[in-house]
Amino acid sequence: MPFRWIASLAVFLLPLTLFAQTPAAKDATLDQLGQALKPLLISAVPRTLHERTDNWGHQVMVPVGIKWRGVRPQVSKSLRNHAEWKRLLITANDLQRTLDLKIYDVKNVSPEKQTFKVLLKFQMEVMYEQQNWESGLRLWSGSVRARAQVKLDMDCEDTLSVDTKELLPDFVFRMRVTGARIGYDKLVVEHINGIGGDAAKIIGKAAHDVMNQWRPSIERDLLAKASASIVKAADTREIRIGFGSLLKSK
Repeated sequence: MPFRWIASLAVFLLPLTLFAQTPAAKDATLDQLGQALKPLLISAVPRTLHERTDNWGHQVMVPVGIKWRGVRPQVSKSLRNHAEWKRLLITANDLQRTLDLKIYDVKNVSPEKQTFKVLLKFQMEVMYEQQNWESGLRLWSGSVRARAQVKLDMDCEDTLSVDTKELLPDFVFRMRVTGARIGYDKLVVEHINGIGGDAAKIIGKAAHDVMNQWRPSIERDLLAKASASIVKAADTREIRIGFGSLLKSK
């Protein structure tokens, strides 16, 4: 049986195993479920979480010489690098060590439905590079490596019903995410490449400024990637378990 179906079966069994348990036993069951789903999420999260450039590769026409046509000078121009080039790359960092998954706040809404929350945390690596150009002359450049913690908080619900159309009944389970919030914090600069002193302070501050400036788009991208990974890992389509057949999906 593929590992994804094992995880789906584990999620399916969640509402069945929690109804008659004490609070302590419920917490232990949820911890076990979270641990079971972690390897699947690790394999589903893409390496690159966000990538963006600003003015990277920008060039302008600048004078590079003079040609004479008789007594009349003609200025020749050519494309040269110009402006502040900025590049940001965010990747998932050592998920085997940093990813933490917690399922909590399980509530029985009705005999067929329950809600619960999922908190997903992991570390991301931030690579920022900036080059300042003036008409083909590189004034300075530097790069920064930093890390930050991503937090994804999701509201989920699942429904469990019985299909009695066949001779033997099928249990039908469906899980969906009803809300999600994502953010990051604990941004720590780990390494500034090749420069020190005032230049290091400048590039370090630039990295922080860019992260703040681009934060909305970074968080949107992180949320999209995380949501896609969760769907891929948990396989949130309808799951049927029938007494007369093996596990199958619709």
